[in-house]
Amino acid sequence: MISMRTHTSLLLALFLGMSMLPDWAQAQTNPKSSPAPSPPAVDSDPPSWLFPIDKLDESLPSWLHIGGEYHDRLEGPIGIGYRGTNDFYLLDRLRLKVAIQPKDWLKFYGEVQDARIFFNHHIANANPFEDSWTLWQGYAQVGSSTSGWVDALAGRQVLLFGDERVIGPSNWLNVGRTFDVARVDLHHPRYEVAVFASSVVPGSNTFLHRAIPGNNFYGIYGSFKNIVPRATFDPYVLWRLAPGNSALPETVGRGHLNEVTIGLHLKGTLPAEFDYDTEFDGQTGSLGVYSIGAWAGYASLGKTFRKVAAAPRVFIEGNYASGTKNPAGRDWNTFDQLYPSNHDKYGFTDQVGRRNLVQFRVGVEENVGKKWKFKQAFEGYWLATSNDNFYASSGAISVPAHPGASRHIGNELDLVDEYQLNKGISFGFGYARLFAGQFLRTATQGHDYSYPYAYVEYNFSKSGFHFPITPNKPD
Repeated sequence: MISMRTHTSLLLALFLGMSMLPDWAQAQTNPKSSPAPSPPAVDSDPPSWLFPIDKLDESLPSWLHIGGEYHDRLEGPIGIGYRGTNDFYLLDRLRLKVAIQPKDWLKFYGEVQDARIFFNHHIANANPFEDSWTLWQGYAQVGSSTSGWVDALAGRQVLLFGDERVIGPSNWLNVGRTFDVARVDLHHPRYEVAVFASSVVPGSNTFLHRAIPGNNFYGIYGSFKNIVPRATFDPYVLWRLAPGNSALPETVGRGHLNEVTIGLHLKGTLPAEFDYDTEFDGQTGSLGVYSIGAWAGYASLGKTFRKVAAAPRVFIEGNYASGTKNPAGRDWNTFDQLYPSNHDKYGFTDQVGRRNLVQFRVGVEENVGKKWKFKQAFEGYWLATSNDNFYASSGAISVPAHPGASRHIGNELDLVDEYQLNKGISFGFGYARLFAGQFLRTATQGHDYSYPYAYVEYNFSKSGFHFPITPNKPD
């Protein structure tokens, strides 16, 4: 295992000896995905001494670009497993990338990741906290994702669609998620359609992370503008096949999964500075001897007060994901959350998954000046049915079902602050607390779960990056 001193020395060497990606770097991470919300503007370009590799990049051939990003986060969870167990540790993640584009219509892209955890006592040195020196992305692309009307890609890539409630990289996790994929994309100023066949890369300490045989994921995802005025409309069909495997919490002990998800996502603005976001999914198919009949829905309404100091945006949200009411029957109604980025969407503690869930959430977001971002939220969680389990953010069982017990899981308070120093550096801190409800007090030791953290992010390209606070605004 590389020591933290060695890792830091490597980072310093990169500061002094590597080139930087220009402003297209973020698009290279996932050129086919819907654009992420733009970070707030800054007063001026960052000073050149913070990014000394920029000059070297200018001297490289125009067809070669290299870059990367670095992320450090301190976490101190209290009440792990709703018991009196605490920990304090440092999460460290380095990504290095290279793009070779000899022709406008031909590109080769590679990215490696080194994710580590230090000073931990109870958290395991394993995924999703640690995965050392792995191939994060590596693909060949024919055609351009920014010009023309079609392009094709094959290799390992991050998949990100819509608001990431169904498919996303789960970037807040130290390791994250990527796929082995083949895809074709059709694009037009008014629409984009992606057709893909993929297999998620499992978490393990091997360089290539071979996919689980038979664990396949196919999809057609469309995104259309102006079909609904001032809105983006995303219809999609997803087909998942998976074997009964201990590494797949959705299938273990139940048999082979053959599941189709049909979804609709609509996101837009309304008069008087209102905005909305809604997504509905239905699932059918089979899980071993069970017949699948599950669904999930989400709706959000927000309003921005631009004439008030800090231009606060107040929002209210509701989530539902079905659960299985009769586990002894032949109907399987537990919603399969697939491959989402759950952070923030179901609270900042990352304790709750989109399965057998009812959630209500209210909050406010503010921008103070051009660099500070704040978010405060309060939410309540209930089981959709007490006959089904309480599921973690990963989709695995967090607490087994207690039929007849209260359905109230608990309430959560989230407080987050972020500061963007410039286009390449940001830092932030936050505190989230899940107050145990009657269900957790009955089924576990009933301790509250607290999650304080602080982080810093450095993007070698100066082009910005994913912020942990993701405003629920139109793309």
